[in-house]
Amino acid sequence: MPLWKFSVDTLPEAERQAAWVDVLRRLKLPVADLSSLSRVRGSVMVTTTPLGCEFAVLDSTPQTYSGRNPDHSSAVWLAVLARGEGILEYSGETTVLSPRSIIFGASGVDSTLRLTSDFRMLFIKIPQLAVSPRMITPLGQRVGILPGGSGLEKMFNGLLLSLADTLEALDGDHFQPVEQSMIEFLVACLASDGRIESKGGAAGARAFHLRRICQKIETLLHDPELSLLKVAAENGVSPRYVQKLFTGAQMTFSNYLKTRRLERCYADLISPVHAQLSVSEICFRWGFNDAAHFSRTFRERFGLSPSKHRQSSQPRL
Repeated sequence: MPLWKFSVDTLPEAERQAAWVDVLRRLKLPVADLSSLSRVRGSVMVTTTPLGCEFAVLDSTPQTYSGRNPDHSSAVWLAVLARGEGILEYSGETTVLSPRSIIFGASGVDSTLRLTSDFRMLFIKIPQLAVSPRMITPLGQRVGILPGGSGLEKMFNGLLLSLADTLEALDGDHFQPVEQSMIEFLVACLASDGRIESKGGAAGARAFHLRRICQKIETLLHDPELSLLKVAAENGVSPRYVQKLFTGAQMTFSNYLKTRRLERCYADLISPVHAQLSVSEICFRWGFNDAAHFSRTFRERFGLSPSKHRQSSQPRL
Protein backbone atom coordinates (compact mmCIF):
# COMPACT_ATOMS: atom_id res chain seq x y z
CA MET A 1 0.00 0.00 0.00
CA PRO A 2 1.67 3.26 -1.10
CA LEU A 3 1.91 6.11 1.39
CA TRP A 4 1.44 9.51 -0.22
CA LYS A 5 3.37 12.31 1.50
CA PHE A 6 3.33 15.96 0.63
CA SER A 7 4.37 19.27 2.19
CA VAL A 8 3.71 22.80 0.99
CA ASP A 9 6.50 24.18 3.14
CA THR A 10 9.10 23.76 0.39
CA LEU A 11 7.00 25.67 -2.16
CA PRO A 12 7.18 29.40 -2.79
CA GLU A 13 4.70 31.16 -0.51
CA ALA A 14 2.61 32.33 -3.46
CA GLU A 15 1.95 28.69 -4.49
CA ARG A 16 1.16 27.21 -1.09
CA GLN A 17 -2.51 28.13 -0.85
CA ALA A 18 -3.48 26.52 -4.15
CA ALA A 19 -1.41 23.42 -3.40
CA TRP A 20 -2.99 22.95 0.04
CA VAL A 21 -6.49 23.46 -1.36
CA ASP A 22 -5.74 20.61 -3.78
CA VAL A 23 -4.69 18.44 -0.81
CA LEU A 24 -7.96 19.15 1.01
CA ARG A 25 -10.01 18.47 -2.10
CA ARG A 26 -8.23 15.16 -2.55
CA LEU A 27 -9.29 14.27 1.02
CA LYS A 28 -12.86 15.49 0.28
CA LEU A 29 -12.56 18.12 3.03
CA PRO A 30 -14.72 21.12 2.01
CA VAL A 31 -12.63 24.28 2.17
CA ALA A 32 -14.51 27.15 3.84
CA ASP A 33 -12.17 30.06 4.49
CA LEU A 34 -9.58 30.58 1.78
CA SER A 35 -8.25 33.67 3.55
CA SER A 36 -7.04 31.48 6.43
CA LEU A 37 -4.85 29.61 3.94
CA SER A 38 -3.14 32.69 2.54
CA ARG A 39 0.02 31.89 4.54
CA VAL A 40 -0.59 28.21 5.10
CA ARG A 41 2.09 25.78 6.22
CA GLY A 42 1.38 22.10 6.27
CA SER A 43 2.15 18.48 5.46
CA VAL A 44 0.05 15.37 4.95
CA MET A 45 0.47 11.60 4.89
CA VAL A 46 -2.27 9.53 3.24
CA THR A 47 -2.78 5.82 2.61
CA THR A 48 -5.77 3.79 1.46
CA THR A 49 -6.20 0.15 2.49
CA PRO A 50 -7.55 -2.66 0.29
CA LEU A 51 -10.81 -2.53 2.27
CA GLY A 52 -11.18 1.09 1.17
CA CYS A 53 -10.40 2.86 4.44
CA GLU A 54 -8.44 6.08 4.00
CA PHE A 55 -6.09 7.28 6.73
CA ALA A 56 -4.63 10.79 6.64
CA VAL A 57 -2.45 12.66 9.11
CA LEU A 58 -2.48 16.43 8.63
CA ASP A 59 -0.07 18.88 10.31
CA SER A 60 -0.96 22.45 9.48
CA THR A 61 -1.90 26.00 10.46
CA PRO A 62 -5.44 27.12 11.45
CA GLN A 63 -8.17 26.47 8.86
CA THR A 64 -11.87 25.76 8.53
CA TYR A 65 -13.80 23.02 6.75
CA SER A 66 -17.50 23.63 6.24
CA GLY A 67 -20.43 22.26 4.26
CA ARG A 68 -20.33 18.97 2.46
CA ASN A 69 -18.67 17.60 -0.61
CA PRO A 70 -21.22 16.34 -3.19
CA ASP A 71 -18.60 13.97 -4.63
CA HIS A 72 -18.01 12.30 -1.27
CA SER A 73 -18.54 8.54 -1.50
CA SER A 74 -20.79 6.88 1.04
CA ALA A 75 -18.62 6.70 4.13
CA VAL A 76 -18.30 7.26 7.85
CA TRP A 77 -15.54 9.66 8.82
CA LEU A 78 -13.58 10.09 12.04
CA ALA A 79 -11.29 12.89 13.16
CA VAL A 80 -9.20 13.22 16.31
CA LEU A 81 -6.82 16.00 17.30
CA ALA A 82 -3.39 14.85 18.41
CA ARG A 83 -2.41 18.47 18.91
CA GLY A 84 -4.21 21.82 18.72
CA GLU A 85 -7.64 23.25 19.41
CA GLY A 86 -10.87 23.31 17.47
CA ILE A 87 -14.60 23.90 17.41
CA LEU A 88 -17.34 21.74 15.85
CA GLU A 89 -20.54 23.41 14.64
CA TYR A 90 -23.45 21.18 13.73
CA SER A 91 -27.22 21.53 13.77
CA GLY A 92 -27.11 24.89 15.52
CA GLU A 93 -24.80 23.71 18.31
CA THR A 94 -21.17 24.66 18.95
CA THR A 95 -18.81 22.32 20.80
CA VAL A 96 -15.24 23.04 21.85
CA LEU A 97 -13.03 20.06 21.07
CA SER A 98 -10.81 18.67 23.78
CA PRO A 99 -7.64 16.67 23.01
CA ARG A 100 -9.48 13.39 23.66
CA SER A 101 -12.56 14.16 21.57
CA ILE A 102 -13.34 11.93 18.61
CA ILE A 103 -15.55 13.51 15.96
CA PHE A 104 -17.59 11.24 13.72
CA GLY A 105 -20.14 11.71 10.98
CA ALA A 106 -21.81 10.36 7.90
CA SER A 107 -20.55 11.61 4.57
CA GLY A 108 -22.59 14.29 2.88
CA VAL A 109 -23.84 15.92 6.10
CA ASP A 110 -23.35 19.67 6.56
CA SER A 111 -21.10 20.62 9.47
CA THR A 112 -18.25 22.99 10.25
CA LEU A 113 -14.90 22.13 11.81
CA ARG A 114 -12.82 25.16 12.82
CA LEU A 115 -9.22 24.39 13.69
CA THR A 116 -8.26 27.49 15.65
CA SER A 117 -4.56 26.82 16.23
CA ASP A 118 -1.69 24.94 14.62
CA PHE A 119 -2.81 21.32 14.71
CA ARG A 120 -2.03 17.68 14.04
CA MET A 121 -5.12 15.65 13.12
CA LEU A 122 -5.85 12.07 12.13
CA PHE A 123 -8.68 11.95 9.60
CA ILE A 124 -10.20 8.60 8.61
CA LYS A 125 -12.83 7.61 6.08
CA ILE A 126 -14.44 4.17 6.38
CA PRO A 127 -16.77 2.81 3.68
CA GLN A 128 -20.36 2.52 4.91
CA LEU A 129 -20.23 -1.05 3.63
CA ALA A 130 -17.66 -1.90 6.31
CA VAL A 131 -19.59 -0.28 9.17
CA SER A 132 -23.32 -0.58 8.48
CA PRO A 133 -23.64 -4.36 9.01
CA ARG A 134 -22.15 -3.93 12.49
CA MET A 135 -24.49 -1.09 13.49
CA ILE A 136 -27.56 -2.17 15.43
CA THR A 137 -28.96 1.36 15.25
CA PRO A 138 -28.04 3.07 11.94
CA LEU A 139 -25.74 6.07 12.17
CA GLY A 140 -28.08 8.05 9.95
CA GLN A 141 -27.37 11.51 8.63
CA ARG A 142 -25.65 13.04 11.60
CA VAL A 143 -22.41 14.31 13.05
CA GLY A 144 -21.39 13.83 16.68
CA ILE A 145 -18.63 13.73 19.26
CA LEU A 146 -17.37 10.96 21.50
CA PRO A 147 -16.09 13.12 24.37
CA GLY A 148 -13.56 10.58 25.61
CA GLY A 149 -14.83 10.34 29.17
CA SER A 150 -15.57 6.62 29.33
CA GLY A 151 -12.93 3.93 29.58
CA LEU A 152 -13.91 2.57 26.18
CA GLU A 153 -13.62 5.98 24.55
CA LYS A 154 -10.21 6.56 26.16
CA MET A 155 -8.99 3.26 24.73
CA PHE A 156 -10.37 4.17 21.31
CA ASN A 157 -8.70 7.57 21.47
CA GLY A 158 -5.41 5.91 22.41
CA LEU A 159 -5.68 3.56 19.43
CA LEU A 160 -6.30 6.45 17.04
CA LEU A 161 -3.47 8.61 18.43
CA SER A 162 -1.08 5.66 18.22
CA LEU A 163 -2.17 5.14 14.64
CA ALA A 164 -1.38 8.79 13.84
CA ASP A 165 2.12 8.32 15.27
CA THR A 166 2.84 5.03 13.49
CA LEU A 167 1.04 5.42 10.15
CA GLU A 168 4.26 5.75 8.21
CA ALA A 169 5.67 2.53 9.70
CA LEU A 170 2.65 0.32 8.97
CA ASP A 171 2.40 -1.89 5.90
CA GLY A 172 -0.46 -3.76 4.27
CA ASP A 173 -0.22 -6.77 6.58
CA HIS A 174 -0.81 -4.56 9.61
CA PHE A 175 -3.94 -2.78 8.54
CA GLN A 176 -6.52 -5.56 8.66
CA PRO A 177 -6.38 -5.97 12.48
CA VAL A 178 -6.19 -2.17 12.82
CA GLU A 179 -9.33 -1.74 10.70
CA GLN A 180 -11.23 -4.48 12.51
CA SER A 181 -10.31 -3.09 15.93
CA MET A 182 -11.19 0.45 14.87
CA ILE A 183 -14.61 -0.57 13.57
CA GLU A 184 -15.37 -2.64 16.68
CA PHE A 185 -14.41 0.28 18.94
CA LEU A 186 -16.52 2.69 16.87
CA VAL A 187 -19.58 0.45 16.94
CA ALA A 188 -19.26 -0.14 20.70
CA CYS A 189 -18.78 3.58 21.45
CA LEU A 190 -21.71 4.63 19.28
CA ALA A 191 -23.91 2.08 21.03
CA SER A 192 -23.39 4.00 24.27
CA ASP A 193 -23.36 7.62 23.10
CA GLY A 194 -26.82 8.63 24.24
CA ARG A 195 -29.02 6.66 21.88
CA ILE A 196 -31.50 3.89 22.67
CA GLU A 197 -29.17 1.55 24.54
CA SER A 198 -27.98 4.16 27.02
CA LYS A 199 -31.46 5.44 27.87
CA GLY A 200 -32.44 2.45 29.98
CA GLY A 201 -35.88 0.89 30.15
CA ALA A 202 -37.16 -1.95 27.98
CA ALA A 203 -35.91 -0.46 24.71
CA GLY A 204 -32.44 0.07 26.17
CA ALA A 205 -32.34 -3.48 27.51
CA ARG A 206 -33.32 -4.92 24.14
CA ALA A 207 -30.65 -2.88 22.35
CA PHE A 208 -28.05 -4.04 24.89
CA HIS A 209 -29.07 -7.69 24.52
CA LEU A 210 -28.98 -7.48 20.74
CA ARG A 211 -25.48 -5.99 20.79
CA ARG A 212 -24.27 -8.76 23.11
CA ILE A 213 -25.80 -11.39 20.83
CA CYS A 214 -24.14 -9.84 17.77
CA GLN A 215 -20.81 -9.86 19.59
CA LYS A 216 -21.27 -13.57 20.28
CA ILE A 217 -22.13 -14.20 16.62
CA GLU A 218 -18.81 -12.58 15.64
CA THR A 219 -16.93 -15.27 17.56
CA LEU A 220 -18.92 -18.07 15.87
CA LEU A 221 -18.99 -16.95 12.23
CA HIS A 222 -16.55 -19.69 11.25
CA ASP A 223 -18.99 -22.42 12.34
CA PRO A 224 -20.95 -23.71 9.30
CA GLU A 225 -23.53 -25.21 11.70
CA LEU A 226 -24.22 -21.89 13.39
CA SER A 227 -27.97 -21.46 13.77
CA LEU A 228 -30.56 -19.41 15.58
CA LEU A 229 -30.96 -22.26 18.08
CA LYS A 230 -27.23 -22.36 18.84
CA VAL A 231 -26.93 -18.59 19.26
CA ALA A 232 -29.93 -18.57 21.59
CA ALA A 233 -28.43 -21.38 23.67
CA GLU A 234 -25.05 -19.61 23.83
CA ASN A 235 -26.79 -16.52 25.22
CA GLY A 236 -29.20 -18.31 27.55
CA VAL A 237 -32.37 -17.01 25.86
CA SER A 238 -35.07 -18.49 23.66
CA PRO A 239 -34.82 -18.57 19.85
CA ARG A 240 -38.07 -16.62 19.70
CA TYR A 241 -36.54 -13.83 21.80
CA VAL A 242 -33.47 -13.63 19.54
CA GLN A 243 -35.62 -13.41 16.44
CA LYS A 244 -37.75 -10.73 18.10
CA LEU A 245 -34.67 -8.65 18.84
CA PHE A 246 -33.58 -8.76 15.22
CA THR A 247 -37.09 -8.01 13.98
CA GLY A 248 -37.17 -4.94 16.23
CA ALA A 249 -34.03 -3.70 14.49
CA GLN A 250 -35.54 -4.30 11.01
CA MET A 251 -33.31 -7.31 10.44
CA THR A 252 -33.50 -11.08 10.48
CA PHE A 253 -31.01 -13.40 12.11
CA SER A 254 -30.27 -15.23 8.84
CA ASN A 255 -29.64 -12.06 6.85
CA TYR A 256 -27.42 -10.60 9.57
CA LEU A 257 -25.37 -13.81 9.73
CA LYS A 258 -24.98 -13.98 5.95
CA THR A 259 -24.02 -10.31 5.73
CA ARG A 260 -21.34 -10.58 8.41
CA ARG A 261 -19.84 -13.66 6.76
CA LEU A 262 -19.79 -11.92 3.39
CA GLU A 263 -18.12 -8.87 4.93
CA ARG A 264 -15.39 -11.03 6.45
CA CYS A 265 -14.82 -12.76 3.11
CA TYR A 266 -14.77 -9.38 1.34
CA ALA A 267 -11.95 -8.19 3.62
CA ASP A 268 -9.93 -11.43 3.50
CA LEU A 269 -10.05 -11.67 -0.30
CA ILE A 270 -8.10 -8.43 -0.63
CA SER A 271 -5.91 -8.82 2.43
CA PRO A 272 -2.20 -9.53 1.79
CA VAL A 273 -2.28 -11.72 4.90
CA HIS A 274 -4.60 -14.20 3.14
CA ALA A 275 -3.23 -13.92 -0.39
CA GLN A 276 -2.11 -17.57 -0.29
CA LEU A 277 -5.67 -18.82 0.36
CA SER A 278 -7.99 -19.67 -2.50
CA VAL A 279 -11.44 -18.14 -2.84
CA SER A 280 -12.99 -21.43 -1.74
CA GLU A 281 -10.74 -21.68 1.32
CA ILE A 282 -11.76 -18.18 2.39
CA CYS A 283 -15.47 -18.85 1.98
CA PHE A 284 -15.21 -22.10 3.96
CA ARG A 285 -13.15 -20.27 6.57
CA TRP A 286 -16.14 -18.03 7.35
CA GLY A 287 -18.83 -20.67 7.57
CA PHE A 288 -20.02 -21.06 3.98
CA ASN A 289 -20.25 -24.71 2.99
CA ASP A 290 -21.03 -24.31 -0.72
CA ALA A 291 -18.58 -22.37 -2.93
CA ALA A 292 -21.09 -21.87 -5.76
CA HIS A 293 -23.73 -20.51 -3.37
CA PHE A 294 -21.11 -18.22 -1.83
CA SER A 295 -20.12 -16.86 -5.23
CA ARG A 296 -23.75 -16.08 -6.12
CA THR A 297 -24.52 -14.34 -2.83
CA PHE A 298 -21.24 -12.41 -2.98
CA ARG A 299 -22.09 -11.10 -6.44
CA GLU A 300 -25.61 -10.16 -5.30
CA ARG A 301 -24.20 -8.25 -2.33
CA PHE A 302 -21.21 -6.50 -3.92
CA GLY A 303 -21.93 -6.46 -7.65
CA LEU A 304 -18.93 -8.51 -8.73
CA SER A 305 -17.59 -12.03 -8.29
CA PRO A 306 -15.17 -12.94 -5.48
CA SER A 307 -12.36 -13.51 -7.98
CA LYS A 308 -12.96 -10.14 -9.69
CA HIS A 309 -12.96 -8.47 -6.28
CA ARG A 310 -9.62 -10.07 -5.46
CA GLN A 311 -8.16 -9.06 -8.82
CA SER A 312 -9.32 -5.46 -8.37
CA SER A 313 -7.02 -5.04 -5.35
CA GLN A 314 -3.91 -6.26 -7.13
CA PRO A 315 -1.50 -3.62 -8.47
CA ARG A 316 -1.45 -3.22 -12.22
CA LEU A 317 1.90 -3.65 -13.96
